[in-house]
Amino acid sequence: MSVASSEFRPAAAGAAFETLQYHYFERLAAASEAHTRGVGVVGMVGNTVPSELVLATGRLAVLIAAEMGRPTPNADIYMEPVIAPETRSLFDIAVSGRFEAFDLLVLSRPYAQLFYYLKEVLRLGRAPKLPPLYMYDLMQSQREAVRAYNWGRTRALLERFERLAGAQLTDTQLRAATALTNRVRKLQRELLDRRWRRELLGVDALQALGAGYFMPPDRYADTLSAFLTELQPNPALSARPRLLVLPSEPLSHPHLHHALESAGALVIAEDDAWGSRAPGSDVPPTGSALEGIFLKYWLDTPTANVYPAEARESWFSAHALRDDVDGVVFYLPPSDHQLGWDYPRLKAFVDAHGKPTLLIRDDAAQPAGRVAITDQVHAWLEVLR
Repeated sequence: MSVASSEFRPAAAGAAFETLQYHYFERLAAASEAHTRGVGVVGMVGNTVPSELVLATGRLAVLIAAEMGRPTPNADIYMEPVIAPETRSLFDIAVSGRFEAFDLLVLSRPYAQLFYYLKEVLRLGRAPKLPPLYMYDLMQSQREAVRAYNWGRTRALLERFERLAGAQLTDTQLRAATALTNRVRKLQRELLDRRWRRELLGVDALQALGAGYFMPPDRYADTLSAFLTELQPNPALSARPRLLVLPSEPLSHPHLHHALESAGALVIAEDDAWGSRAPGSDVPPTGSALEGIFLKYWLDTPTANVYPAEARESWFSAHALRDDVDGVVFYLPPSDHQLGWDYPRLKAFVDAHGKPTLLIRDDAAQPAGRVAITDQVHAWLEVLR
């Protein structure tokens, strides 16, 4: 799951950042290393699958990310053209056999369509290298009415991991896993604070944050801590206009940030789990360890499926109006099927508070799209300045 990374290498990268960048681009490297050592690996599709449950089994949890902008020959056979590019990419990667050595592939509710496509090609005998599949149907509605259903699904997920481990997972094991992930979240929040102080480019921050989805949490935390120690503020960034980005698809690649910052901007935050929304709050110490994990992933994990709209948009509404945000970028590439409905209302909200906005419709995953974005942003920044 490699992407050419040379164009994203900063001028003076320390050893810690080079390690983070390596794992950001070589996304199955840690999984391959774990498999070589005899450590099991569980793949997760979507950010609402609790990695703490995987870690409690002694396995490595790895997020499965789409490769936007790349051909999808397998999906072209089985999927209609209207299917979103992210889903098509994930399908193509899965049936190609890259996850054959995984102990389990867990898909979250936003990827239910992908789950059923994979189940069907498996039933047809056309995906012999697929690992066992499991659907974690956590509803992202924050209504109290869904609590019982979501708690039941979380208990069922725990039982599935206990069958995988061949033993009951104890509260002590879950709390140990939570301590690891909360340490990661604390360090990521420190990185976000330093972004707000304009100490590093957004494209570098995106890689430092995203690497955490693919590395063992203890090693990632040590590396991120070392990076924060090595990080020297870049005075050249102080004059750049500071942008907040609201994307309509997961920012699983750095191309949009690179295009924006090549035009002279500084992406200071993004409403996305690959960026500023990655850590959120810690797993709360509420009741049992499982209950705390459940509450974290139900109520404090950002996805486009969070309901009601006020809960989904509360982070954006607060951060877009900060004094240290100079402009807001709405990223709605041609694949968008959801944010476009909310865009007029959100733009009107930002406009009413005197913040400049820019709508980007080109696909940053495509070379031509990146050129168009850079040109568009360059012209907009001249006006904004």
